[in-house]
Amino acid sequence: MPKSSQPATPAATYLNLIRRSLAGIRRDLPTIIDMAERMAGHLLAGGQYYTPPIAAWWPHEHTGRAGGLMGLRSHCAPPIGRRDVALITAPDIRRWDAAKDETLAALLKSKANIFVVGTPDDFAAGAPEDRFAGFTGAAGWDDGLYAFGRYKPLAPLRHFETLVRGWIVVGEMITACIRGGKMPVIWMSVWLEGALARNTAFMKHDNLSEPWHTPLFHENRYIPPLPAGYAAGEFLAMLEQLLDGLKAQGSTLAKAGEWMAAAKAARKQIWTILVGHSYPQILELPPKGKSSAKNNDYDYPLAWHWSVSDLGKAFPKCVGRDDVGLHLGYAPINMPALQKLMSRGIRLIHTSPYGKPTGMKEPEGFLWFDLPWRPADATVDIPGYSVRILPGSSSAQTMAYNAILCEMAERMGWKE
Repeated sequence: MPKSSQPATPAATYLNLIRRSLAGIRRDLPTIIDMAERMAGHLLAGGQYYTPPIAAWWPHEHTGRAGGLMGLRSHCAPPIGRRDVALITAPDIRRWDAAKDETLAALLKSKANIFVVGTPDDFAAGAPEDRFAGFTGAAGWDDGLYAFGRYKPLAPLRHFETLVRGWIVVGEMITACIRGGKMPVIWMSVWLEGALARNTAFMKHDNLSEPWHTPLFHENRYIPPLPAGYAAGEFLAMLEQLLDGLKAQGSTLAKAGEWMAAAKAARKQIWTILVGHSYPQILELPPKGKSSAKNNDYDYPLAWHWSVSDLGKAFPKCVGRDDVGLHLGYAPINMPALQKLMSRGIRLIHTSPYGKPTGMKEPEGFLWFDLPWRPADATVDIPGYSVRILPGSSSAQTMAYNAILCEMAERMGWKE
């Protein structure tokens, strides 16, 4: 069969859907930019910025993020002012009743301007559309590939689009504030030298009250204005570059899925860690009990661990010979820890934005693939400012994770 007529691999099929999503996001940029500029207008007029937990994972993604706003009020009292801005997204509406959500009800009663990463249909049962100030649009909840139990699709597009559209609207809001003459205070990644001292310097600290907040804007800081669409264009270009890189590694992604399927068929453990702020919360796994590598209480095909970047701490003793670890990392490879994992007989699938150490030879049982989002995460340069904006790790990892998951699902026969 000629190469051009060969059927697409499961990973390539999913990544083609991601390319379609990115094209759709580009088409929606005028709407997203308009929404971001209206958000910025409220903040420039004295409003505060919030990301209320309508979807429980949403504040985790935006709070304390390299390239995100330090003046975010996610963990404070609900917004109350007419100039306050709330950026929200919905949980999976197939398992969520907007009309009965008390957090949403409290937000709707406030005077805040509510902007949504999603569509009007997400909140149709809980509030009139005119209560919301804007929608970014998003993929449908059923868009994606494969199925496992209640997870239909198993590899969705909605998570990716929510992450990307969410950060794009934040980036365009930041640049709109710059055009309005004010520079928001942005987190510098704590993985960079001097970041802790730099970030702490902006906190308003006294001994009369706590917590100690960071102001939304710098005082007396001029940054040359950037055109509308700049942040979105840079962020999308980064993701498209990573997408091309993943598609070029099809055989490696297939091998990763093969390892995971073999482990699942042999009743071995698959210990999964995506280092960052969104996983596994974004999957909305039902809290039936404490999940562990030996006893995964969730109706989900993989066992999850919370974000642990250091390979030396990511895999507890219960993970052993012929178990598979899927670790999408954040930090450089801890080589002594990697050698210990290999000596335990764990088969490790790993990536890090720092790349493989120079001259490193992959040991048996170790599978590397490249996912080179920028080290320290934030991706978009702001000329004249000390740090970049917009973290790309969660969006990039979602592409890679679901592509590998599709390879596993195809081998396991988990089709809709």
